[in-house]
Amino acid sequence: MTGLRAILARWAAGLVLVTALAFAAMTAAANHYRQAARAEAIGRAADRAGYIAAQAEATRLAAEAIHHQEAVYRMKAAQQDQANETELAQARAAGAAYAVTHRMQPQAAASAGGPALAAATGDGAGLRAEMPTAGVVVSEQDVQACSEVTAYALTLRDWALGLDDPQPAP
Repeated sequence: MTGLRAILARWAAGLVLVTALAFAAMTAAANHYRQAARAEAIGRAADRAGYIAAQAEATRLAAEAIHHQEAVYRMKAAQQDQANETELAQARAAGAAYAVTHRMQPQAAASAGGPALAAATGDGAGLRAEMPTAGVVVSEQDVQACSEVTAYALTLRDWALGLDDPQPAP
């Protein structure tokens, strides 16, 4: 142990200096890593704030896009409503014209008694002689209903096919 004391006595100043330098180095390293940790925390907070701002901007842009698309659809729907009203009026007029031009007119009976005589003879329950047996008789209301439904179906088809057409912003 005396040898150890002699070595320590000889190198005491050097050991104190080395210990002081080691302590200073450890303190400097601790300060460095503490500052690095603070800088990292500040950077992460800034990144998080950037992510939140970017998300808010993306949400705003998405809402604008949705509102724009809804406006486009409302505009297309208004155009199709107007077109439907026009086509419906045309279909009603065409149905009325068809009913007028294809209306069955009772023909005068060859006998002097006319249809009243035919009804009196017992033929009134069956087909009348003046009605064609190879045709279909449709009421004017049915012709109008078919015309309206056909016009509506064609307008609806045109509207559905036009949904993907690009439209200018309203």
